This record gives sequence, structure tokens and C-alpha cells, in this order.
Amino acid sequence: MSRKVISIYTLLAFIIFSISCYSTSTKKVRKAANWYGKEAKIFSVVKTTGEYIEFSKEKPGRISGNKITGTSIILSKKTSMERADIKKIRKHSDGRIFEVIDKEGKIYHVVGTAREEEDKFILFTTYASSESVSIPLSEVKSLKIKRINLLLTALVIALSPIGIFIGAALGSIE
Repeated sequence: MSRKVISIYTLLAFIIFSISCYSTSTKKVRKAANWYGKEAKIFSVVKTTGEYIEFSKEKPGRISGNKITGTSIILSKKTSMERADIKKIRKHSDGRIFEVIDKEGKIYHVVGTAREEEDKFILFTTYASSESVSIPLSEVKSLKIKRINLLLTALVIALSPIGIFIGAALGSIE
């Protein structure tokens, strides 16, 4: 078999198997009754107050009853800073603030939106933590989930024999 044929077959195999059997998406939660993903793994939550909570990929959050429980790896906390205490504000090209540096040189990583009031900024900053959290679904604005995608899984299983057949056919063409 020529190197070109082997590389094309390998590329096709990687493309087929890179279609993951899992799908990750961001969902908005309106009511607990509308929630359909109780089997889903939850990687992050944005609360209605703007707070951000992230779970580890190894131990994601889960739905239990009408709340999300798990151990967070990153939490956000509401921080209020006087305008005079801010040394530098870094923004994305669209104008959203992503980092604030105070006069002492401490860096605050901003998640969500920062609000500007009269002489101060209200922002949600992140910090690493490893604490157990329990969030009622009524306080959840959106969440990032990962769940098994049955359609893509069935498609990969169905196409695998076809790929093997094509690979064997290409291998015998020399």
C-alpha cells in the first residue's frame, strides 16, 4: 500500500473518530420542570445574579432534585472597587472588561459583566476554590453541559464497518 493511500485512510479514520460521542452545549434553564438533562454532566453554571461557578471535568456537577450539587474548582465573587483604587482596566475588542489591576498590582480576572456606577466598579472576579456547592435551579441562568449524543454515536458505529471495508479495498488496489 502506498504512503499516500495509508495517510488518506488514517486521516479518514481520525475524522470519523473525532466526531465525539459526547456533545457539549450551553443551555438556559427556565424551570426545573423543563430540565431534560438530568443525566448530563455539568461543567459550569452562571447564576441569575451573574456569579460563575466551574466544576472539574473529572468530577462535574450533577442535578439532584431541584438543585445542582458538586465541588467547584472556580467560583466568582462580587467585588466592588473604588475608581481611585484601579490602576489599569483591560478590555476585549468589543469593549467588555476582562481584567482589572489595582494600585497594589493585584490582578482581578473578570467573569460576566462589569458594571460602572458613580465612583466605583462592580465586577465578578474569579478565585480558585475547592468547596462543595448546592445551587437551586431557580437561581441558574445558564449552564454548560456534556451529555452522550446518541445520534452521533450510532452514526460512528454504523460507519465504522464501511470505513474498514473502504480501507481494505484501498489496501488491495496496488
